[in-house]
Amino acid sequence: MKSFDPDLQRVIDKVRAAERLDREDGLAMFETPDLIALGQLANADKERRSGPFVAFVLNRQINPTNLCVLSCKFCDFAAKVGDDHAYEMTLEQIRQRVSEPIREVHIVGGLHPDWPFERYLEVLRVIRDANPRAQIKAYTAVEIDFFAHLERISVQEVLDRLCEAGLEMMPGGGAEVFSERIREAMYREKIGHERWLEIHEIAHQRGIRTNATLLYGHIETYQERVEHMLMLRRLQDCTSGFLSFIPLAFQPGYTNIVDRPASAVEDLKTIAAARLLLDNFPHIKAYWVMLGEETASMALQWGADDLDGTIGEELIAHAALAATPVGMTTQRLLKLVREAGRLPVQRDALYRVIAVYPPPGSATHWAQRLGRDTDDAVPLRGHFGEATPVDVEQFGLYTWDLVTGPAAEIRALASSLAPCDTVAQAVAPEHPVSRSRG
Repeated sequence: MKSFDPDLQRVIDKVRAAERLDREDGLAMFETPDLIALGQLANADKERRSGPFVAFVLNRQINPTNLCVLSCKFCDFAAKVGDDHAYEMTLEQIRQRVSEPIREVHIVGGLHPDWPFERYLEVLRVIRDANPRAQIKAYTAVEIDFFAHLERISVQEVLDRLCEAGLEMMPGGGAEVFSERIREAMYREKIGHERWLEIHEIAHQRGIRTNATLLYGHIETYQERVEHMLMLRRLQDCTSGFLSFIPLAFQPGYTNIVDRPASAVEDLKTIAAARLLLDNFPHIKAYWVMLGEETASMALQWGADDLDGTIGEELIAHAALAATPVGMTTQRLLKLVREAGRLPVQRDALYRVIAVYPPPGSATHWAQRLGRDTDDAVPLRGHFGEATPVDVEQFGLYTWDLVTGPAAEIRALASSLAPCDTVAQAVAPEHPVSRSRG
């Protein structure tokens, strides 16, 4: 692989030599004019880690309230008591929204001025009772810190009580950008990077897996983006507790902070740089809600290996006028994955593999038309619109297992199974694989 940009070529050479990238390399990736070479480099790393697979989850996002004691300048979602757009969901409303056959419930919302900690625990209990199969990913480090102050207890005690109520993992929101300059300018009331990292470290020590985010495309510099990623990498070196990194493209909304969202070029550079700098993170997510469907699909060739999920009803980004749908159907998600020449994999919140899907029946993306330099390429089979999954949950594999060991059988199955095939035709009797119902 060659680049016309000598600074990016230095990065390529280091990656080939299995040398860890540093701050200077991170800046080179953001500043390079050679977007294609950067994407090829990040894509090769993605292929090495997860082959042709891209994961998604059937999930529902719950935002229990937008009432919040904070006043962050970049947030169009939060409200104060008396505002016309203020709301509080009842427990019954929450119960109804999680009754469908989903595998993850993602909970994040405002820091309510009057709710006791018990109310946040009740939210988890109601969800666990309404849908025991769905894993609960709840409450950012900002909310955890708020609960600790509210109850005057330690973060460890907060996490213990949340886990008793049903919490299984934490989302990565609230990180914004690890920069005191930006914190002072945009969200001075919110916890800084030291507290955010401390809370995630405590969660990891307790065995709670978490995600991490970066809010980019506003007043941050490339240097601050890189420093943010390196801080996350250092904590991951110590704990190995992060599952996924999610770059969040800032939605300007009514804030007047910037005139327009980051360009698709900036989006793809951020995805690619994250994949290469965060060498100890299992997954890089292309969050379609903020990237848009087309850029998210393209990002699957620039280092991303996850599209998040169906979501159901996203409110926070859409309060800032995000142009994407508030929710996504499974069929539409599959289309985005397959248009990128990838094999869709349904996962749960902890990245356990639930089902795999056959590849599309036509070359729909430039990467497929040109082909890949890999032994694990995706053949074209079946009809593009067909998306009947094969249930492989009983194999007990995680997404990162899909390129090693026993997953070879699953890769072969996914690559050879046409939608019209029956399981009996495709799988030997000793492999108890059945059609997924979801």
